[in-house]
Amino acid sequence: MMRKIYCQKCEKEITSRKQLFTTQIFFWVAAYCSTCYVERIKSVSSLAVSNTPLNGKYSNFLAGITVIGLFMVFFAEIPYIKIPLIVVLSLVLLMRIYSYMRFERHLPVVDASSDINE
Repeated sequence: MMRKIYCQKCEKEITSRKQLFTTQIFFWVAAYCSTCYVERIKSVSSLAVSNTPLNGKYSNFLAGITVIGLFMVFFAEIPYIKIPLIVVLSLVLLMRIYSYMRFERHLPVVDASSDINE
């Protein structure tokens, strides 16, 4: 079930996970090709627009840390901060899962040996 993914800016088809960059704008996740991501998104950063891709190694690391943080907060003895922290940490994790489910799983994984011949 391969679905075609298109860049939000230039509308070019994205054919592999290496070309895909997903970013968060408020609670909206957008897909960009590598060229458009570097040109447009990397130059803008604020609370509403993140310049860190949701599908990078850093985001995977952050999702792992978030899971650990959720377990720690769940067993914490501080009731007034427990619910807000669970909500905020869950949003971080849910945005990463949403990015994977909507975009990444539809694209093939390209290994390093195939990039040498291109």
